[in-house]
Amino acid sequence: MRLEDFFRDIYVQTKIVAVEDKKLVMKCYNSSTSFKWYFISPSFRNYPYSSDPRERMNREINFLTYRWDSIKTPRIIDFDLEQTCLYREFIDGEEIKEIEQFEKLGKAIKYIHEQGFVMGDTKLENFIVSEGRITVIDAEQAITSNDISYRSWDLLVLSFSIAYTFIKDPLMFGKAIDSVYSSYGLSKNQAEELLGLRSIGLISLIPFLHFSTFRKVIEKYL
Repeated sequence: MRLEDFFRDIYVQTKIVAVEDKKLVMKCYNSSTSFKWYFISPSFRNYPYSSDPRERMNREINFLTYRWDSIKTPRIIDFDLEQTCLYREFIDGEEIKEIEQFEKLGKAIKYIHEQGFVMGDTKLENFIVSEGRITVIDAEQAITSNDISYRSWDLLVLSFSIAYTFIKDPLMFGKAIDSVYSSYGLSKNQAEELLGLRSIGLISLIPFLHFSTFRKVIEKYL
């Protein structure tokens, strides 16, 4: 085994494994990568993040086993409570990068919220497009809640992620989040939450040029 492979195996939380010639995804919630939640939880109090491995696994199982219609989620194959590891099907798909895909993503997040869930961790990499549908491949911080501030936080985390996806292209960033908010149907109350004092911690980390674009897009809903 190469040295870089050794360290990758230690720190990667999710791995693709082969079982009887089938690809499965193995996710262990007590890996070194999961330590990030011990730092994030107290830093961002806008959302009830959990750093506990068992709780995060339970949250993900609850989300993935819900009867979704308008989005896809991977099927759970097995899980190990003692080792806090989950095995799920591998879903092949493509990264979200086109405007039409961002429109679908906005509708998908709206649908998730309407079903009474919020996700907490809405990084762009937690979604793919598979067979033309938005697919959620990571939901370890998802909980059931209709709290508007949690819903707004989902949108803010997504916007933050999109900003760094298009770090060299603020114009594309603006088009992407505009598509998300338009298809989502952003409300005035949510727009106020996104630009409110409670969001300052994360907003301050958005690159300056991108923040200017972000603010202009949000202000259309005020």
